[in-house]
Amino acid sequence: MLRILLLLSGVFFCSTSVIIIRSSELPPALVAAYRLLFASILLSPVFFLAWRKHRKTFAATQLKRCLIPAGLLAVHFISWAWGARLTYVANATLIINLTPMVMPFLAHFLIREQVTRREILGTLIALSGVIVLSYGAFRIDPSYLKGNIVCFASMTTFAAYLAYGRINKDFPSIWLYMVPIYAMAALLCFAFSAASLDSLSIVSWREVALMLGMAVLPTTLGHVALNRSLRYFAAQTLAVVNLHQFVFAGILGWIIFSDVPPGSFFLAAALCVSGAVVVVREAARVAAERRRGKP
Repeated sequence: MLRILLLLSGVFFCSTSVIIIRSSELPPALVAAYRLLFASILLSPVFFLAWRKHRKTFAATQLKRCLIPAGLLAVHFISWAWGARLTYVANATLIINLTPMVMPFLAHFLIREQVTRREILGTLIALSGVIVLSYGAFRIDPSYLKGNIVCFASMTTFAAYLAYGRINKDFPSIWLYMVPIYAMAALLCFAFSAASLDSLSIVSWREVALMLGMAVLPTTLGHVALNRSLRYFAAQTLAVVNLHQFVFAGILGWIIFSDVPPGSFFLAAALCVSGAVVVVREAARVAAERRRGKP
């Protein structure tokens, strides 16, 4: 139960990202850069504490294993904010929530994890909730093709980033994995910002507060909890449960911005919850059989 709560807390804190991005006026690349920079600074004390504890077993080669997920995270953060501004909101929301559709392929080729039929069933039930939410709003418009493609690429990089979190679950401490990723990804985002923007400065203390919020809530509490959960849950299970970001974001938007969700939102939420229950129960069954020594 505690592991489920950890996973759900990660999904909830990640859902606050869209609320803060909506409140910020910074360019997407700078939002990504500063949230990662502030997170790296805030987490540096726990990184050094973990390094002192595990320095005999933590080698420089493990830092090299952070390079690919850091690159994937940087591309995801920048491309998601960019793509969402190039297409309809409904299109972006639908595409970014298609992670469970590509995760089985990534899980097979990168992690060698098999997805059972019941997990596929639960995934389809959960994805039907996303389709219900986006039905009637998703538009096929040639002028928004670029935005759709960027959002799809962003979704794929996020799925691959999660898959690498599963691959690197053997790190002696989650902080020895996440903090180097944040620092490397921050450098990549600042490099991209320097090449594409006229200024790298934050124009107001309000934006500083928002970026600190991004660093603490979705980046530290959210992504760290998700990657920690990958030590206990299969990548497909996490991808399906992560669909509930739109549920939490919809509720937060209702409370903060008075954005009343449509009736389809509640049906979509019920379908996502039902699908997640099927997937989580199947994952628990598979794990129990492995503990008993069954193939």
